[in-house]
Amino acid sequence: MKMKYLAAAVAAILSAAGTANAAAKEYKGPIIDAHAHLRLNQSDGLTPTQPIGTDALRKLDEAAGVGQSALIVIARQGQPEKTREQNDAVLAAAAASSNSFYPVVSVHPADKEAALTELERVAKLGAKEVKLHPNTQNFDVSDPDVGTVVEKCGDLGLVVLFDSYKPWDSSEMGKFLLLAVQHPKTKIVLAHMGFSYFREAVSFSLIRKLGMADNVWFDISAIAPTYADSPVQPEFIWTLRKVGINHILFGSDWPVYTPEEAVKAVRSLGLTDAEQKQVFYDNAHQLLGLKDQPNKAN
Repeated sequence: MKMKYLAAAVAAILSAAGTANAAAKEYKGPIIDAHAHLRLNQSDGLTPTQPIGTDALRKLDEAAGVGQSALIVIARQGQPEKTREQNDAVLAAAAASSNSFYPVVSVHPADKEAALTELERVAKLGAKEVKLHPNTQNFDVSDPDVGTVVEKCGDLGLVVLFDSYKPWDSSEMGKFLLLAVQHPKTKIVLAHMGFSYFREAVSFSLIRKLGMADNVWFDISAIAPTYADSPVQPEFIWTLRKVGINHILFGSDWPVYTPEEAVKAVRSLGLTDAEQKQVFYDNAHQLLGLKDQPNKAN
């Protein structure tokens, strides 16, 4: 009888191990990087060593199995001509890329009417997403001008990608929540998932139960490589699932992290193959209406 129970226990352990291995299966399908920055000249770029143009990023994408990547630019206040110039540049780079890149244009909310006019122009040219950066562009998310731009983007069918980590504004995630509720027809992506404030993302899932804030997604650029293999990882994964995997996008935040580093970090989180498929590809593909991508995974 004891041998019978022992055999059953061993079988249960092996079964559990098999389930864990299945859950940790490495996704090998197509990948969309929803957060990468384009450097146009020596006067911009996230780091001094970031290469100008798309050639370096294309090679990094190929090494990481990324089939399509965002090309993000950020507008500066009071420079409408430069804003148009860089938006045209990112639109042209994406158009010439054989579908390897897609453009993420930008305006500055403080430019008011000029910003709204530029949004109308880029929407007609095929833009799908607009980047707003409270830190780099030095604005407060609760500023009425921000709400005006977000509402306009909703009218034009443009997704708004916000940087969502401002260390000196601990209430910023709450401001994003209010913004989403006030502008329900605008689709909003919060980059880096609030970073060290990521726990606050759970509030969005709670508000969704009340029929609001279903227009918000989170990209896990920068935060995934930071918390992967850390003591915080279990809570981070729990939060992703609580928010809803169908609201999570993969991103590298290149040149902060390479696409390969970011892909490796997400694969190490222990998400199931089905969850990885949503994060790496399905969610961005559906949200942005991107063309189908071939499988370039290693």
